[in-house]
Amino acid sequence: PPAFAPGGRRLSREENILRKILLTALPAACFALAAAALDLGDSAPPISPDTWVTGQAADPAKPDDSTIFLVEVWSTTCPPCVRTIPLLGDIQKRYADQGLKIVSFTTDSLAEVEPFIKDHPIEYSSFIDKEAETFISYMAADNRNTIPHAFLFDRSGRLVWTGNPLDNIEERVRQVLDGTLNGDKALAVRQARDGLQASYEEQNIGGMFAALDQLESLEPDNAQYYQIHYRLLSQFGGEAGEISELLAAWYEGCRNRSDALIVLSMVAIEQGHPDHRDPGLSLRAARRAFELDSPNRIEAGLNLAEVYQEIGRLDLSLATLEKLKDSGDETELRFVDAITAFYVQLRELGQSLEEE
Repeated sequence: PPAFAPGGRRLSREENILRKILLTALPAACFALAAAALDLGDSAPPISPDTWVTGQAADPAKPDDSTIFLVEVWSTTCPPCVRTIPLLGDIQKRYADQGLKIVSFTTDSLAEVEPFIKDHPIEYSSFIDKEAETFISYMAADNRNTIPHAFLFDRSGRLVWTGNPLDNIEERVRQVLDGTLNGDKALAVRQARDGLQASYEEQNIGGMFAALDQLESLEPDNAQYYQIHYRLLSQFGGEAGEISELLAAWYEGCRNRSDALIVLSMVAIEQGHPDHRDPGLSLRAARRAFELDSPNRIEAGLNLAEVYQEIGRLDLSLATLEKLKDSGDETELRFVDAITAFYVQLRELGQSLEEE
């Protein structure tokens, strides 16, 4: 029903959106972008190495104005962490002469790590954080509950980026090296995130949109901002044109990040009101994600196969899955086989219905 303010005045669009937010209670976690501990612009915390298992000892907490530190958290039981090892090794070799120093750590025991690194050689410095002191210093913040996780510090020792190292980490390193990603920009991002958090707590819908616009301008390839923006618009009064513009900006900003394109592809075809969905953009994003040379090839392929299935092209779904047979580890390939078998069942069921 129409919503009216006290005294009979019809609520403005912005006030009506705010009313819906108050009634629906968006999860606070959706806006928990500001870290509770180590945050953008902060100096690297001290590390507490028990045993250096590879490389030379180095301390990110002691900047020398020439070294760029990339600190990564990993584990022997984490399959994505295994994928980061050769990736980070290549990046270390490629940019070592420009001042890059990678330091990784794990809370696993020496008995677990020694046989692991025989099968997965680590060609950069890595240590065991036996008492988990380093882990607490780096990871004790909102939304840092998964590994691998990386922290990138500029030459002055300030944190300029943090996230999954599989998410286009080499591009982040290049940005620090060429100066486009630095402590000042990191602080601007931090302030905008703090503004978003404060606007959410104050239920200031205009402030939320303003903060999101600023964040998308500062970090156009960060899918998280578009996701929050999309959710606000799609659930609380956004027009179809606004949604379309946001999805298009998402695609352009993240066109070189397969992980962000995968999320966009899923959002555009299956989330929100049907008027807000864009299967054509979903397919374009899914294809682009699969074409990119990235560690997310299996995920991108599965996503593309699903989009083909959604638009009724099971033949293209199966053809895409066939291209994944030479990718991934044993666990991932078993999942690809399971999805393939499922799509075969769908195809056979459709054929049987046509014969009836």
